Amino acid sequence: MERETGSNKKLKILIMSAPIGSGHRMAAVALEEALLRLKNVEVVQGNVFDFFPSVIGKAFLNFYGTVLKFCPFLYELSYRWSNQGGGSLWMRNLLNGILLRLGKAFIEAVKPDVVFSTHATPTGILSLYKQKYDPDLWLGVVITDFTVHRWLVCPGVDAYFVADEKLFGQINDAAEHCDVKADVSGSCSGDNNGKPQAENEKQPEAAPALFASGIPVRSGFALQNTVAESRTAVRKKYGWPEDAFVCLLAGGGGGMLPMEEIVRSLLARQSEPVHIVAVTGHNDTLRKKLEALCHTFTNHSVAAGAEDETMQSRLQVLGFTDCMPQLMQAADVVVTKAGGISLAECLACGANLLIYRPLPGQEQGNTAFLQNEYGVAAVTDLRQLTEYLEQVRTVPVPERLRRQEQQKALYGHPEAAQQIAEFTVSLHRC
Repeated sequence: MERETGSNKKLKILIMSAPIGSGHRMAAVALEEALLRLKNVEVVQGNVFDFFPSVIGKAFLNFYGTVLKFCPFLYELSYRWSNQGGGSLWMRNLLNGILLRLGKAFIEAVKPDVVFSTHATPTGILSLYKQKYDPDLWLGVVITDFTVHRWLVCPGVDAYFVADEKLFGQINDAAEHCDVKADVSGSCSGDNNGKPQAENEKQPEAAPALFASGIPVRSGFALQNTVAESRTAVRKKYGWPEDAFVCLLAGGGGGMLPMEEIVRSLLARQSEPVHIVAVTGHNDTLRKKLEALCHTFTNHSVAAGAEDETMQSRLQVLGFTDCMPQLMQAADVVVTKAGGISLAECLACGANLLIYRPLPGQEQGNTAFLQNEYGVAAVTDLRQLTEYLEQVRTVPVPERLRRQEQQKALYGHPEAAQQIAEFTVSLHRC
């Protein structure tokens, strides 16, 4: 960085996200949480939807949700078209140019030294802004999926932070279509005051560094307890019978998992019953529908010391909760959507996760990566879901817990946000 950032001057960091799904915002929150632990740092959160009237943003989000729910094939076509070759880049550049005109005043008012982007749209906007108005701006892109969309790869980006080094190839492939070359570092520590080691080899200045940091998750997912310890404590707290086979349904902040059909199917089983905990997030409509089913299924008795008398039901319904890391560890199986943040959170705390019916686009890409590289299971219908649960039930509990700890150690990155923040310290010295 060529800006004057003296030791007494705060490094101003702008984090840009988009409210399309909760994952991009959750990654931004995790970054802010870690960055605020640093000294001489000022953090500003930015939402690209604030660049235009709220009525437009609400209309777009409603349209987006409707397409995903009723016409997912349309989203799949759009995703594939924009992610193939460089033929769609004219559309990306056109949209980003329009949005830059709307957001330029906000960026200039913040006057950031460093920008982290967690979504393709703000990445493109800041890429254009840097090229046109502020070539010394440092721009980092935090990719929140286990796949890389081509629209995320833009000129002027200084660094990409990805879930796994196996994604470097996707960035390099996309870069060929927008005249960008990349330097591979693979770690957020590096040498040379945090710059990638390859810089000593005099690579072109425009070449971004690639770091396999993991996807940032909130600090609550950096659990100190072992999976076995959490299992015992949580079952006592919530009154889950010690011998109950617990299936946690986690649909993300918006409760996007088709929980009602899963709940009805699993609770209808009379042999080898499943104890279900459904976390509906902010989806109050879904929460009320599921709560109406609780009194119908009361096969289990209340465990000693339980805090909640409603645990007589085999179905427990929770709205938004801060206890997700502990719930994930204590459950025998976590059935989840295939959003990047949801998957990263499961991996970070060592959950035994099962992906259910991934949506087209990045969710299918995430699923393919985790199946091929991490051995994570995925199912597409209720029959396969039931078969998987029966398969897991046959594995002794100690062996299940051992596998969860192993997966956590190999693929979990609860420290990702902190590593990115520590890398940022070096930018203050550049």
